[in-house]
Amino acid sequence: MRKNILKGLLCLTLAITALSFSSCKDDDYPPITLTSVASEALLENNTLEIPLFSPGVSFYIMGGNGSYIIEAPSTDKIDYRYDGNQLTILPQALGNASLTISDRAGNYMTLQVNVSYPETTYHVSEVAGIAQGGGLTQDQTLEIQNDIEANSPVQAGGKYVFTYTNESRSEGMVTLYADKAGTNERHGIFTQTASDNGDQKIHIELTDGKSYDLILSSSFNPDTMTKTEMIPGRILWQDVTDVYRSLYPALEKAYCLQSIPGETL
Repeated sequence: MRKNILKGLLCLTLAITALSFSSCKDDDYPPITLTSVASEALLENNTLEIPLFSPGVSFYIMGGNGSYIIEAPSTDKIDYRYDGNQLTILPQALGNASLTISDRAGNYMTLQVNVSYPETTYHVSEVAGIAQGGGLTQDQTLEIQNDIEANSPVQAGGKYVFTYTNESRSEGMVTLYADKAGTNERHGIFTQTASDNGDQKIHIELTDGKSYDLILSSSFNPDTMTKTEMIPGRILWQDVTDVYRSLYPALEKAYCLQSIPGETL
């Protein structure tokens, strides 16, 4: 009888001990996530788009048990720094890579990283043709302006996508989308240089043989305009005088003006 009682007490003690150990284990940690330190980081569905030549992007690590292990199988495409507070991912070369964040409780997340050339997109909201010449008739002036607008490299709703292939962002590839529907997509290369006044001179050469010299500016001299309204904000403008002067000898100056989104002509 005593033996059975002792055996029962031993089983009860073991059961209580096992229960106490299992209750110390907490499986209710929130999942590991990343919160961007700067809002420009493009993070979606644990996939990060990061431009080459950038100084990297930083995140706060959230969730898990708070003690994190960072692992990157290869550092030829990306590298990282973690100071216990912020995780910074640094681009190294074009391509795809992955990075895993885990804790000792078994929680983890895997981040897919795509390193690509940096891009700038200029959406065109409006196009205007400007024609000047004291000897031009009103009909000729209107005819030139309409033709300039019809032959603009990009129409209202279209866009330019510049892809920079060097760190100084002075050259690269360009794609022109003629309109909002994305029709007549054209490709080429470009070079870009800064003027003393802050304007950007952009030379485009397309694969179809056409070339354009544009100037990206925050203003356009109203003294050269025949329209009464001012042009606020940034514009891409092109001097097209030589294109029309042979047909209209009285023409003095002609411009194609393309307004960047949010700005109106």
